[in-house]
Amino acid sequence: MRSNGRHGIGVSSAGALLRACRLLIAFMLVAVPFPLLPAQGGAPVVSPDRIEDVPSLKADVDAFPTVDNFAWRAFIALNWPALTDPAHRGVPDRAKALGDPGPRVWETLKARYELFQVGPDGSPIAPPPWATYDAANPCGADINGRAKTLATFDPFMDFNQAGFLGVTANPLVAQNRTYTRYETRINEPEYAALALSGWSQGQNLPDQDHPAQLPAGSIAVKAAWRLLTAADTPAVRARYYVVQNANVVDVAKTIAAGRVVCSKSDVALVGLHMVIRTAHRPQGVWSTFEHVDNVPPAGAGETREPDARDAGALYSYFDASKPKLGLWPELGSPDTLPVSLDHPPKIDPAPMQVVRRHPIHSSTLAMNRAFWALPEIKGTVWQHYMLVADQWPTQRYPIDPHNDGVFFPERRKENMVNSTIETYLQDSPSSCMSCHQAFNQLGRDFIGMLHSFR
Repeated sequence: MRSNGRHGIGVSSAGALLRACRLLIAFMLVAVPFPLLPAQGGAPVVSPDRIEDVPSLKADVDAFPTVDNFAWRAFIALNWPALTDPAHRGVPDRAKALGDPGPRVWETLKARYELFQVGPDGSPIAPPPWATYDAANPCGADINGRAKTLATFDPFMDFNQAGFLGVTANPLVAQNRTYTRYETRINEPEYAALALSGWSQGQNLPDQDHPAQLPAGSIAVKAAWRLLTAADTPAVRARYYVVQNANVVDVAKTIAAGRVVCSKSDVALVGLHMVIRTAHRPQGVWSTFEHVDNVPPAGAGETREPDARDAGALYSYFDASKPKLGLWPELGSPDTLPVSLDHPPKIDPAPMQVVRRHPIHSSTLAMNRAFWALPEIKGTVWQHYMLVADQWPTQRYPIDPHNDGVFFPERRKENMVNSTIETYLQDSPSSCMSCHQAFNQLGRDFIGMLHSFR
């Protein structure tokens, strides 16, 4: 998992103030935003409560079922319909079922643009308190903070995937000729840690001598969305979690104005990254889900992923009439360069041809099937989302910039990336934690969002 940053601002570290901020954060963050269950492995269950922690994993026991179950329980809890009033951001609506309509829990967490607020002159300012939707919105002052906003204060930043050390990398164009959009959100413990410390303004930044340590219960979520057009029929839309009338950056109007201009569009969720820090896994448990219709299956037999064509559906990122094993355009072509005002996206971009380069782990697919079979999931849009991969630290301490937790699995033949979020890195030996360890070596506890602050 990788995150984009902004604000190239030079600052110095203030150790005493940083330590005081940490004490304040620790005092304020005793509770997490929704109830948790005791540490356990357990069978597949549909509940608004995620599992608190991954239990101790024995070396001679297959760990994948335990961690996969943890990931699915978190996916369900974060995608539970949410309470929408400001005082209950990040809290599930227990009067609803998973398949009921409404914003999901993770969508009521703080968006990246709410953390990285800017003043009239474009300089960073203090973010607002947790229990409000009143932050400045990159789409304009008249936009309701509760409405889905896929935009940042930097034009077209949310069009790009992220590369090594958080540098903006490549865009992804769907078969309906729209650019995939990206969104990052964090829960209250992580938001408070970044906001109260001043880090979101480039103040008192952690370093190797004064490393950051986010509290247990911190959660970061990164989503990939595909814009829907007239080509997406009601039958297609029924297979996705869809948000109607989202505020999205309008390519033509933004290029013409030289600033962010938004329009309305229905959007479909195609990918979701999650990193959850726990008491026993302080470096985070990392997992990624995506929609089963994104690309053709890579596996065979028991390792074969669901195929959109079996359901009479089209792939979002692959044209079966023009098969090509690989990516097209090739990485490094003009169409895959990062987009910005200086290198703007196209008004009518050519679709890209994407495949899954490596099959999903067989244990992970088995857990997917177990959850899909549950009556609370079967028949809902969530039966069309699958866990692709997860990764976890095997060592807890010491917490310092050089400890990555000896994560597992570090390198394996199975797929370790999301086809919509790290499209171009599928053959790279890098992975979630190994990439974010570069931030940890700066003392930033795997936090990619702070990478632009020097």
